[in-house]
Amino acid sequence: MSVARPARNLLGRCLASSRNISVTVPCSQFHSSAPRSKRKSRFRNVTAQELGLIKESGEFTPKMNKYKEESFAEYTKEQQDALNRHYSAQQLEAIELGEKAVSPEDLIIQGRLRDDPYKPDYIEDYSVLDPRYDIKPEIEGTPREVHWPDQNQWIDEYGERMMKITDKKTSDQLTRAMVRALRRVKESQGEDLIDLTEEELKDIEKDPELAKRYIIAEDGPEPDANASGPEFMSRAQAIKLDEAVDEAWKAELDKIVGFGSQGEVEPTNLELIQDGPAGVDRTYTAEAPDLGKVPGVKGLYKHAVDPEDQGQDDSGKYQEIKRLTGMTLKDIRSLLTKGLVTRWVSNQTRLGKVRSTSVVAIAGNGNGRLGLGMAKSTEPGVAEETAQMLAIRNMKPVRRYENRTIYGNVSAKISGTVVELMARPPGFGLRCPHRIFEMCRAAGIHDIAARMPRSKNPMNSVKAAYQALTHQPDPEQIAIGRGKKLVDVRKVYYGGAVY
Repeated sequence: MSVARPARNLLGRCLASSRNISVTVPCSQFHSSAPRSKRKSRFRNVTAQELGLIKESGEFTPKMNKYKEESFAEYTKEQQDALNRHYSAQQLEAIELGEKAVSPEDLIIQGRLRDDPYKPDYIEDYSVLDPRYDIKPEIEGTPREVHWPDQNQWIDEYGERMMKITDKKTSDQLTRAMVRALRRVKESQGEDLIDLTEEELKDIEKDPELAKRYIIAEDGPEPDANASGPEFMSRAQAIKLDEAVDEAWKAELDKIVGFGSQGEVEPTNLELIQDGPAGVDRTYTAEAPDLGKVPGVKGLYKHAVDPEDQGQDDSGKYQEIKRLTGMTLKDIRSLLTKGLVTRWVSNQTRLGKVRSTSVVAIAGNGNGRLGLGMAKSTEPGVAEETAQMLAIRNMKPVRRYENRTIYGNVSAKISGTVVELMARPPGFGLRCPHRIFEMCRAAGIHDIAARMPRSKNPMNSVKAAYQALTHQPDPEQIAIGRGKKLVDVRKVYYGGAVY
């Protein structure tokens, strides 16, 4: 027998067995972190059966019924009477149907009754109409004949309506003033003299119409002027009370006559549109009402017009400068202001070039004070005005020798511009570039010499000159630092002679 056949059979069996073996290739991970196991919840799932609320058969346990009685008890007779007084029959019926539609068992099992301090308030008394889901009430009215008055008649009718509104506003304002006066007298003189409580005074001040309910004329004969008793005041007490009320009343009237109380007498927007084209339908609009006077900001904002200006600043242009500097309008307008440098710049954006104007201005009082201001705006006039206001706000004192020149020689450097200022004798004048000339004239300097050996950049030259004028060395401080006595030789020994 040949040995080739068994060899072939053996090799064939090995190859056949190797074809049936499935090779598993391990999946390679592209990160070095360890594989994470399946995340489990930290809290165990508790069922209603484990809590003892439901039996396996699905019936409720006594614990469930007890919790239901404690949390969702039926209305008592007192609560039912309170609901009947607070709600109408239709509203009460809607509340009962809503409570029947929701099962208490479902609320206990599936819901959660929050008792934390951050729980939302779900109480709704249906006293306010919400235009999002409430039906707009129908306004019953009878049609009337359209009245088309002429111009004069319409003006007369409108004037009469505005007069009635203004009279009512004035009456309410006077009533509130009297309530404030009574409160002030009650706090100062004692509570026994005025029998109105603090709550009643607040109600009358909020709604002046309530004064008719609290102040009612009693029936019967008037008491005798000389009557005495615990329920009557003595003559001295009555005179003292009248004087106190009159004084407080006059103080409140002075406040009413003041400038800021005109808005309380003017009719509101709602009163103005009552007879307008929209009619009374406008009162039920879904638009938010005006904010009106925000509480807590009274006295923080002043009117644009100051009575002390006597009508010279009706636009309120100088009010902010007056507040920042403490100067009057007359002092501000007496200052010398001038724009020294004006340049036009452009900002390239994706919408094109946005051109702006940059202005450098100065301000001075001609008596040792000088200010510098810089501003930029798309409007040249706004930029110049803003720069002048900033210059007035930034005014600083400038040291002057004999109120005419500077102390010695000073210099300052801004970027590549160097400005050198030298003191000069009386009568020398201002021999300097025109921008430094204007700055010295605004500061009250009359004798000076200046030179700029390097760059003559306009903006840098103004900045350097301002820095040199405001940072002069103080001779007195130098003498104190050296421990020497400072003496002006020309004044002491030469009688002020220059040469």
